Formats: sequence, structure tokens, C-alpha cells
Amino acid sequence: MKKILTKIDIDWSIVVTPVLLLLCSLSTLYGISSFGVKSDILQNQLIFIGAGVILYFLSASFDYRRLAPISPYLFVAGIVFLIAVELFGQSVFGSKRWIDIGFFRFQPSEMMKLFTVLFSAFYFQNIKNSNFKTLIKFFLYMLVPTALIVQQPDLGTSLVMIIIMMTAIFSSPLPRKILIIVAALSLLLLPIGWLSLKDYQKQRLVSFVNPEQDPLGSGYNVRQSKITVGSGGFYGKGFGEATQSQLQFLPVSHIDFIFAGFAEATGFIGSSFMVFLFAFLIYRIFSIAISSKDRFGYIVCNCIGVIFAFQSFVNIGMNIGLMPVTGIPLPFVSYGGTSLIISSILLGLCQSVFLRRRSLRFD
Repeated sequence: MKKILTKIDIDWSIVVTPVLLLLCSLSTLYGISSFGVKSDILQNQLIFIGAGVILYFLSASFDYRRLAPISPYLFVAGIVFLIAVELFGQSVFGSKRWIDIGFFRFQPSEMMKLFTVLFSAFYFQNIKNSNFKTLIKFFLYMLVPTALIVQQPDLGTSLVMIIIMMTAIFSSPLPRKILIIVAALSLLLLPIGWLSLKDYQKQRLVSFVNPEQDPLGSGYNVRQSKITVGSGGFYGKGFGEATQSQLQFLPVSHIDFIFAGFAEATGFIGSSFMVFLFAFLIYRIFSIAISSKDRFGYIVCNCIGVIFAFQSFVNIGMNIGLMPVTGIPLPFVSYGGTSLIISSILLGLCQSVFLRRRSLRFD
């Protein structure tokens, strides 16, 4: 068995690390479901994990270079799904983000993150003498899906789309002068971003700055999350004993605030371990990007690394009161089928880049 494993040239760190994160997720969901709160979430998550594992190894075994020429078609297909959400989507908590196909309810905006990564890498992979025209065309391409996601409204995924776009630009061979101008314009456009927010999204940002302003309204989630994290102490209360999350004082404890539930059960030690796992996973993804011998794989891995870094930072940050509540899931930890499956595919693509890093050369 040892000889077989040594012949398999895979990066075990991006196999073991997500498995540990999934175990953290299942343990937290078990504690919630043991109190009869959404008792089916553990069973559903196990099904999602099974699908994610299969898709992870399929995407890892697939030559990622073959995705480049079909990425524009995938990008267009993703836009079609986003339009379908607007026309036929299911509204939950005031947001129309899901399409119900009977046996499964999926979120096209999550799928669009994958297609955007591939298309962005394809767009910039062969650019050598680029200029502002190249950049403007890319912005126009990105404007369509981002605007559709904003319309849902889904602030969290909209921010991820912008992050993907900026990462692809700064991973491209664009001249440094253009990159500096892009960074400056991004800062100047922040006020326009504020004006485009819905009233409840603005209120979330206000509550983030001062949660005591409306402690029973928009500031309630932040206050309860901070209480939950703090109640875990140094060692935690243990799974099945965490009262804040299991007695439903903590809203959506299985999705947006699952980190708080895990922190309450495992304390400072457990939550620090989870933060370390994310930091290590992100480090390994960027290491794979550097080892890639072609620009397409380099941009793909960079975008994936930034997605995981941004989502984990924002989700954990909003759980401890350092970031506003945006509804961004915690990769491999938050409950949800589409998010888990897309995260598995993204990580599988990183594994695919790692497996083929020696047979390529940078153009």
C-alpha cells in the first residue's frame, strides 16, 4: 500500500485539509440536529459530501487545460441560469437565488463562480500586448452576471464575483501602469457601490459599525454570534452541550453562523484549529498556482485561492463581529449542497493543476 501511495503524485494536503473541515462541519451539525433543530440537515449534508467527493476526484483527474476552449460556453450557460433564476427562481428570505428541480434546489450564482474563474483565466491566458481596450471588454463581460446576481439580491456572491475579476486582472500580464489605474478606480467607485445597495444591506453595514443601535433588529445576529463565540470559552462546551446554537438563540446556526456554533462547542482551541486549517489550505492553493507551468492554471488557482481566502475571512469575521453580515458561506463547513459541490470542484481543479505541473511550460 505504501508503494502505491508514493506513486500517486497528488497533493495530499488539499485532500486531508478539506476532510478535516468537513468533519468539523458534521460535528457541529450533529450537535444542532441532536436537539431536533432541522433534524434532516445532517443526513442531507452527508449526501452533499458524497456528491462533492465524487466531483472532486472527477475534476482532479480531468485535464484542466481542456476546459479553456469551452469556458466561454460555460460562462454563457451560467448567465442563462441566472436569467432563469430571475424568471422562475424560488424566493427565500426576500432573495430569489434558487431554482428548485424537485429532488435538489441549486443556486446558479454559486455555479457562476466556477464558470467565471475558468472564463477569466481563458480570457487572459494568451494576452501579451494588452491595453485598456482589453480591460474594458473584460469589464463588460463581467458586468452581465454580476448585475444579475446583484438583482437577486445577493451581496455576498456579488463581492466574490468582483474579487474573482480583480484577481484575474492582477494575475494577468497587463502592464503595471494599467494595474495601478485599475486599483485607483476601484477605490473611487466605492461610493457608487454604497448607493447601489438595498436599504437592508445598508442597515447591515450600519449595524456592523454599531450593533447596539438596533439590538433586536438588524444588530441581533451580530450580537448573538459574538455571545455564542464567547460562551465557548477556552475549551468549549462540547457537541450536544452548546446551548446558544442548539436552543436557536443563534440564527441560521447551520449556514451563516456555523463557525460560532463550532466555536461554542470547541472553544478557542477548536476555533483556532479551524482557522489554521483554512490558512494552510489557502497557502497550499497559492503554492500550486506558483508551481503551475501555464498561465491558465496559474490564474485558475490564484482565483480559487482568493475565493477561499475571501469567503473564510468574511464568514469568520462576521461571526466574531469584525465584518458585516453578507450571507457568504464558510467553505466545506456551512450547510448547503451547491456551495459544497462547487467548492469541491474548485479544489479538484487545483489538484488537476498540481498533477500536471511537470508536463507544461509557461508560454
